[in-house]
Amino acid sequence: MYAVVAVFNLDTAWNEEQQCTVDEQLIPTTREVPGFISGYWMSDPAEPRTHVLTIWDTEEQARAFIDFVQGRRPEAEKAGVSFESMTAVEVIGEAHR
Repeated sequence: MYAVVAVFNLDTAWNEEQQCTVDEQLIPTTREVPGFISGYWMSDPAEPRTHVLTIWDTEEQARAFIDFVQGRRPEAEKAGVSFESMTAVEVIGEAHR
């Protein structure tokens, strides 16, 4: 199992539009990508930043998702989203309540 860990910077002037994009486009689209297991989109209220954690069946699927997101970079930048970091890492443990 692999995770994609990403941090994006946001232009706060676009805040409402960005949330609609997450809810109406990003989450539904991500669910349809082969190998997707789960995902979390998190907001930092103290900073104009969002953190995204997605879980994938394989490393190849995680890296393909990174390529997919990178391919949408020009569109994201027009909406006030810039990429700070994005990496695929192996999940070596997990815990649930």
